[in-house]
Amino acid sequence: MITNSPWKKGREPWPAFNLIAVIMFSTAIVSVLALDFINSRKGERSYFFRPPGKRTALVAEVKSPHAQEPAPKPEAAPPESVRKTEPPPVAKEKEGEAPAPAKKRVRGQVALIVDDMGNSLEALDVILGLKEAITVSVLPYSLQAQETAKTAHENNLEVFLHLPLESLNNHETALDTEGMIMTAMSPDEIVQAFETDLARVPYADGVNNHMGSKFTANAELMRTLLLPLKERGLFFVDSRTTAQTVAYREAVRMGIPAVNRDVFLDADADRSRIKGRLIELFKLARKKGRALGICHPYPETLETLKRSFRQFADYDLEVVPVSKLVQK
Repeated sequence: MITNSPWKKGREPWPAFNLIAVIMFSTAIVSVLALDFINSRKGERSYFFRPPGKRTALVAEVKSPHAQEPAPKPEAAPPESVRKTEPPPVAKEKEGEAPAPAKKRVRGQVALIVDDMGNSLEALDVILGLKEAITVSVLPYSLQAQETAKTAHENNLEVFLHLPLESLNNHETALDTEGMIMTAMSPDEIVQAFETDLARVPYADGVNNHMGSKFTANAELMRTLLLPLKERGLFFVDSRTTAQTVAYREAVRMGIPAVNRDVFLDADADRSRIKGRLIELFKLARKKGRALGICHPYPETLETLKRSFRQFADYDLEVVPVSKLVQK
């Protein structure tokens, strides 16, 4: 029996055994750390190393599930040089909910003057019944001039003086039209006649010419006539009864708010054309952005206005007072 064996009870193990055990244990530790490090680099779960880009410390992985999470700190705004403007978020429609209708855009404005007013309160009633911003132009010596102007004003309609001016061909009409301003008058007579006519139409906001193909073609006479308009702050509408008119041009040169007539609805005896010209006015207003029409209180014209004037809405137009169209 061998008595000097290193495994004999009470003796220390072979010295090399301890060295081998330490090496194996160290190797295992290094292997575990290496594998953990590799996992952390891959972004997988790691017990000893923090994955790249992670802000949460290792202790966050093992802290109690009942612990309260600290509020995240707001990220600093990027520098102005690299900051981008994000578009506003688009509101999402709820399921089953109809999309909100797009707001209808007004494409233009249309204004309408009814000339030769003051002889019929019934015609004024029809115009008031339309409940639109129609301008009433009153002849100064018409039978009910003052009442027409007062009633229109009380109903928030613009009132014009429909100023009689001499024409080229209608000499008989000129003789029958009281208050007519003639080309043969002196400057003082022109101003006096204008002031007399204006006094007969209270609440007048502006002036447009009645006839006047001869007078409105004369620049000097128009300057004489327009001066008292400017002094009173009135605006002027050139009814354009002749292609040779200089009335609008002279008004603008003098700094008077002014506008030209675009369409006559009932310029001739063919009353069947009134509706077509009304549509022409609407189309022009839509194309240009604004347009001015003139008509008269004929029964056929008033009936057409009652039946068809509200078609302006079909053309995306709004009815405005003439003062909205004047060129200042």
